[in-house]
Amino acid sequence: MFLPERTIYNLEDFNRQLWEECENDHQRQHYEKKIEIAKLHEEERAGFLCLPAKEYTCTRYETLKANKYGFIQIDAKKYSTSPRFASQTVLARITYNQVDIIDENGEIIVRHERIYGEKMKSMKWQPYLALMAKRPTTLKYSTFYEQLPHNWQKYLETCTLEEKKKALQLLSTILKDYDFRKASEALDLAMTTGNPSVETIKHAYIQFVSGQGDRFTLQMIHSVP
Repeated sequence: MFLPERTIYNLEDFNRQLWEECENDHQRQHYEKKIEIAKLHEEERAGFLCLPAKEYTCTRYETLKANKYGFIQIDAKKYSTSPRFASQTVLARITYNQVDIIDENGEIIVRHERIYGEKMKSMKWQPYLALMAKRPTTLKYSTFYEQLPHNWQKYLETCTLEEKKKALQLLSTILKDYDFRKASEALDLAMTTGNPSVETIKHAYIQFVSGQGDRFTLQMIHSVP
């Protein structure tokens, strides 16, 4: 119990922080024995039992049927799967901080951070973008559009219908392995050359993921033949 109470946004980060606090707390004196807690701990270690050689992962599995929109429900929270799994059965692997949705071949369809709270929903857009690319006129009225970085919103407003299709397909590729930040960086780099094509943005993205970063144009001296 913590007083005052703490707000925890990420359990992994909180556990690391708590470990450091406990290590620092070891240096104080025990309230009753008046001996440093770290020394008392060393004395007690002789009586410890060995820990298991392999880490135990606390996991549960549930077989669930997605609704017509491709969502499953776990503990009254909704998690997206993929349009192709609408009204289909999937397997959910659930830990304290993660939900993996798995197909019949054992492949991960999508991975979510586990959510806590009342009537909450986790939406991963990447599996839905291929379908959205077929009907790009509906993009601006979707919640996905609202979540896009501002530079992508402005870029898509200038695109033709065909360009929007290609842009959404590229976003689907990027979001499969990265988040919106990488997509935003790639677009910013591509826009340094003017109004970029989808192919230009794709090349900028490849530069980032290959570790090449920004490439500057060399300024040639006029006297060079």
